[in-house]
Amino acid sequence: MTLPATLDDQPATRPARSADRRRWPELLSHAAPDSARRPELSTAELAFRIYAAFRAHPHVCNVLTHISRARWIDVEQSINSILDPATSRDDLSPLGQNIVELMVAERGISGKILKPYFQVVLQRLLGPLQSERLMRRIDAMYLDLERKIQHPVQSPAPSISPKESDHARSKLQ
Repeated sequence: MTLPATLDDQPATRPARSADRRRWPELLSHAAPDSARRPELSTAELAFRIYAAFRAHPHVCNVLTHISRARWIDVEQSINSILDPATSRDDLSPLGQNIVELMVAERGISGKILKPYFQVVLQRLLGPLQSERLMRRIDAMYLDLERKIQHPVQSPAPSISPKESDHARSKLQ
């Protein structure tokens, strides 16, 4: 079935009246700031919304399915722990560390896709100021993870108790 396309002389919608247009600056000046219009999201709610956005993106969904071994509940828990202000680098699971790297590092195709996508999602959910603050905290977490990898903590040599040292000395003699 083919529908013929016709162009009408009259547009289907009418332009805004000039009186309405003249009131725009007045209406905008009294509008609430962007942050006041956004609802305050809990960490769990924000994590769920980011999780849902990641599931909706075809490439990001495939990558996260692969690195989580298709355990999406683990992905949501990792995102929740990443967004939690009380979480340190040592509290992150290996999956969480992987997700932080994808959010920040822009390594490979997946990082180059996920980082800007994540930033856009954050700005839509939180607004520019709060999203920038959260991205800085995640960046700092990533830098801590990188330092930990580059400079692992050496475990101290096991100490020998006095009894063991006497026993060891007697064997040497």
